[in-house]
Amino acid sequence: MSKVQLSKLGSILNSDEYSKVSEILKEIGFKIDEDLMKMDDRVLEAFIRTLVDRESSKDKRIKIVNALRELLLEAGSPLANKFSKRTIMNTLQPEFRKNNFEEVYRGYSIEEGVREAQRCLVCKDPRCVKACPIHFGVPAAFKLLSQGNIDAAYRLSLTYYPCLGTTGRICVRFCENACIMNEIGLDPLAIRASHRVIADYADKKQVKLASKPSTGRKVAVIGSGPSGLNVAYHLALMGHSVTIYEAADKIGGVLRLYIPEFRLPGEIVEDEFSILEKLGVKIELGKMVGRDISLSELAEQYDAVYISIGAGKPKKMNIPGEDLQGVVQALPFLYKVKSGEIKKLSGKVWVIGGGDVAMDAARSALRLGASEVKIMYRRSRAEMPADLEQIHDAEAEGIEIIILATPIEFIGENGVVKKMRCIKMRLGEPGPDGRRKPEPIPGSEFEVDADYVILAIGQDPGIDFLRPEDGIELTKWGTIKVDENLSTSRRGFYAGGDAVRGPATAIEAFADGKKAAESIHAYLQSLSR
Repeated sequence: MSKVQLSKLGSILNSDEYSKVSEILKEIGFKIDEDLMKMDDRVLEAFIRTLVDRESSKDKRIKIVNALRELLLEAGSPLANKFSKRTIMNTLQPEFRKNNFEEVYRGYSIEEGVREAQRCLVCKDPRCVKACPIHFGVPAAFKLLSQGNIDAAYRLSLTYYPCLGTTGRICVRFCENACIMNEIGLDPLAIRASHRVIADYADKKQVKLASKPSTGRKVAVIGSGPSGLNVAYHLALMGHSVTIYEAADKIGGVLRLYIPEFRLPGEIVEDEFSILEKLGVKIELGKMVGRDISLSELAEQYDAVYISIGAGKPKKMNIPGEDLQGVVQALPFLYKVKSGEIKKLSGKVWVIGGGDVAMDAARSALRLGASEVKIMYRRSRAEMPADLEQIHDAEAEGIEIIILATPIEFIGENGVVKKMRCIKMRLGEPGPDGRRKPEPIPGSEFEVDADYVILAIGQDPGIDFLRPEDGIELTKWGTIKVDENLSTSRRGFYAGGDAVRGPATAIEAFADGKKAAESIHAYLQSLSR
């Protein structure tokens, strides 16, 4: 095969674009008349990174990268595979899946996971790591996966959290949104899906975790969601004795109690959370702090306390008819579906809200047999906080989304909801959070039939158990106030996850748990000095 040189770009690009390429190549130390087969991963990454930094026009970046890819293909360089399309995951078809709770996304095979990982540029200053709340080492994990070293990639993940199979299914992918591939017109790396393939195929029995020698210190964790799990996990590895107090009858918080099986099978959560018992963490199920044990009692029995109770208190709309039979809150509804208490639903179902909880509720209602399911959201589609994948999946299953409208009254007969009186909305000026505030349009009222209404307009942290005498200061938003170390106003008490952030993501909660464990460990060490 004849030698292919980057100088051939001169016949494809205009003079300004070619000049830009020449400058970048000179800077990174690769000659423009060098054989392209001599370009390696490091040179390619440096070229792409510098191009993104230097060229403000995305269209020009895309043109240059496409031209480079064609030359790499012509040269027969395996680097051309870096610019391949994202590996598509096999999914259940909408017509089949909407009638059952089987997991929709089937996961990558090992070969697909390896192929996807090989697309990674292994960036010198990875944007994906910066964007991830827990700063997961994506390039390092991808390098191991690309070599087929799945067990090593799994061991790496355990330095962050023990739930790669969970986040590999429901993480909101801050990392993928930040991937440099987006800047050159290519598909971002399928980081979430690749995490899952590591968790699905790693030989976990061969991965042994060893805790450090016992420190003699005891820590109580309130809540067993992702934040509570991760703080307990890391503190146990550090040698501390940890006890989790969980009000529910299952461990896992929102991951286990509310997220539908078609998105996150309960067995995955149970399997990954079982690592706590292997590390000697004590779990007190059905034990509610404030009812069964007080914070003062915890303070007497433990050297430190971590509060991670999540945001499980549903918000109300406070409109007429909200107490009618058939008007329900989304989280209790999802809990009853998950536990099998609700097995069938009929008639026309409306879900109010635009987040992931709303999507979960609507898609669950459809699977329970509702004849029609619609979502109503008071802002525009662009403002919907739900994962785009969830929105697309809901619509593919036949769920209609009505935007810029909201209920103003639920109308019933004999105490049972029959209709919703609604009003159309428009977006006004941005509010304090930067989002445009929805405003009702006078005279635009309308009515729709409704046999069942599910409210998914948000949740607040369930911190009702806190009393003034507990000494835990709150913010004006009703969340627990903490400093940069996640320490509360009471010495030895820490907090994280939704209790601090308000309703947030699982990966943010995992990150808080890891950070809090480091802070609590430092605090416990100071007690021994």
